[in-house]
Amino acid sequence: MAVVVDAQTEGLRQLERAERLLEVGTGPRSRRTPVHKSLEQLFGEARARSQSYASAFASAPRLLQTPQAQRLERDVADFTLVAPQTAAAKPSTDVDQPSLSLQEFFSSRHERVIVETVEESYRDCLRSCERHSFDRLHGDWEEAKDAAIIDALLGETMGPPLVQRIAQLSSTSSPSFQPELTECWNIVSHELKMTLGGVTSGAIGYLQMRFFEEVKAFVYNHLDAHLGGIPDAWSLVKAHGRLKFQTSTFPSNATHVWYAAFVAARAGLTELLLELPQRAAPTSEQCPMLRGVCSLMAKRLQAADPSQPAALAGAQVDSADLLRADVEESSGFHDVLVSLLLGRGFAFGRLPEGTVEDWLWYRLHLVHLLGQDDDQSPEFKQQLEKLRYQAASLGPSHFDPVDGDAPGVASTAMQTLNSVKALLLTAQFGRAVQQLQVQDRSLRAVALHLALVLRRSGTLEALSVLEPALDVSAFVCDYASNFACRDQLQYFRALDAAERVKALQRLLLSGVGAGDELLGYIDPNGRHRPGLLERTLQEEGTGDQAEFVELCARAGRQACEQGQYREAIRLLHLGRCHSEVLQVLCRCLRLPIWREQDSQGEAMNLALQDIQRFFDIYERNLDRYALSSQVWAIARKLYAARMFHSFCDRGQPEAALDVFDREQLLALGSDSLEASEEIWAEYPRIVSDYIRVLSHAARGAMPTYALQERLRQLQCFLARYNRLVLDQETHAALAKLALCC
Repeated sequence: MAVVVDAQTEGLRQLERAERLLEVGTGPRSRRTPVHKSLEQLFGEARARSQSYASAFASAPRLLQTPQAQRLERDVADFTLVAPQTAAAKPSTDVDQPSLSLQEFFSSRHERVIVETVEESYRDCLRSCERHSFDRLHGDWEEAKDAAIIDALLGETMGPPLVQRIAQLSSTSSPSFQPELTECWNIVSHELKMTLGGVTSGAIGYLQMRFFEEVKAFVYNHLDAHLGGIPDAWSLVKAHGRLKFQTSTFPSNATHVWYAAFVAARAGLTELLLELPQRAAPTSEQCPMLRGVCSLMAKRLQAADPSQPAALAGAQVDSADLLRADVEESSGFHDVLVSLLLGRGFAFGRLPEGTVEDWLWYRLHLVHLLGQDDDQSPEFKQQLEKLRYQAASLGPSHFDPVDGDAPGVASTAMQTLNSVKALLLTAQFGRAVQQLQVQDRSLRAVALHLALVLRRSGTLEALSVLEPALDVSAFVCDYASNFACRDQLQYFRALDAAERVKALQRLLLSGVGAGDELLGYIDPNGRHRPGLLERTLQEEGTGDQAEFVELCARAGRQACEQGQYREAIRLLHLGRCHSEVLQVLCRCLRLPIWREQDSQGEAMNLALQDIQRFFDIYERNLDRYALSSQVWAIARKLYAARMFHSFCDRGQPEAALDVFDREQLLALGSDSLEASEEIWAEYPRIVSDYIRVLSHAARGAMPTYALQERLRQLQCFLARYNRLVLDQETHAALAKLALCC
């Protein structure tokens, strides 16, 4: 039974191996390769095993002679790697091709896999290097471009030429979004106003201008427009109507007339609205309410745009005309104008090919109408806040393009920055900037440029009544943190004086900001060579040495409060707060981290190097820095105790004992009981390590009489300072030492 099962299992295993090996064969099926010969050798062995177990199969129970087992036997016996006719046609190929053993075949396959892996790794390395080079070049370009934009903002007067130049520089940072970024900058350029009403009026002006430009583009791109000469506004509207309704006579009915009125209002063509009843005659006679609606709409356009001619304000229309127009049965183009003039909502699903831009234009006009064009009125702010909320809640489907070309509808695919444009058009600049930051990495620089321009123009301050102002300072600092210290200082120039001081403090406390490159080099005598920060402040005229000293002192105190003692020591020294430097040094030496087992890490070594360096500097300049002798004595004692513990931990009892005697850490043999609280807290550990040193000396490193004298002095010291609390291990070591002596 076991023999039969083993034979069947072996056959299945050999077939599986053959199928896997057959897949790697690269030669044509019409010729026999070394791989084929090796595989046939493999199956020859399988046939031999199968035949050797034939007697076992014959005597096996009927249950094991299943169709599956018989089919397996036939497959093993009849297996061949080439077509029968091919093998018969070329019998001499067996002799020509060398035979490979299984070990040789798999070794060759293994080497091929290794070579392919190495080649793929090499290609990955080249691709990574290419990406890194591109990122480096892109970063250099961003840096140069940002510097040019900041220079322009600081040195030139805010106006359309400056905004246009900044927009051109900014849009080139993201080629895939460049057309849409140009539109975003056009929106912002219209909204750079100092009042809330000015911002919304600018948004209305942009929407009307954009609609009219699309009307002209739609007409000019059709060969059958038949304009002739230099067309005026009415010629363009007529040509657009003919193309829209596919008719040679426009306007020819009431729907055409109301569509022309809607296009004129949507494009902001105030004069055409007033002239439309005469221009559209005699078809306009089919619309008795046209003159009243057009007059009121022209007045509404003038009220929303103070730059319109003042003569329009004198147009008088009977209010009854508007009420009669409301009950008149007409098209959606008539209804949208009447609904706007009545100050009520309108379902844009009723308007053929209505877009989000049409809806925003309608709602912005409604904000001005219901707020009586007074941006300080509660109704104006309430309506605008409602519009802002609805615009921010629009889903992506609202921006899907419709089929066909029409004004207000882009002919290309869905624009990926449409949500940003909607936020900009509803004066939600903070959300728009945040959306740009998270949408794509290449748009972060554009978001920064928009924020700087909006703040420089005073537009962000105008919106403070609706939302908290965008924290441009934090945005600049976060963006600049991706660059080196030298480049970060260039970005900080765009901040106000108070914001720049805070930004520089954050930079100094960032871990890399307190280095020699930024702050300058401090020589062994404590003198300072100006670094990048001080030179930049002096070159740009934004500060002098006094401001640098004050900045370092303020940042040093903040670093001390945050536990950044290495930065605090350097900054307070440059801030000429020498007494505070000693206090920070003492605080560092009293930290419990020195008592931990892993206190010899890299950070601790760097901290110890700084402590030793500044102790040497201050020891040479006690009089120059006017240091208190009492404070210096405490600091020196703590520093000596740290060195003593360090030698003990490193197994250098001789050096530790030398420091102990030279600095008189326990004042053995003195009758003075005075000790500061800082020194008193160190006594238990000093005593413990001193007993360890004496225990080592008791093994023959010190004469017995000297050891006995030191032990006697220590016991006298402990008797005088009976308040000291020693641990059990120290008591045991002291008792053992006393017995040995």
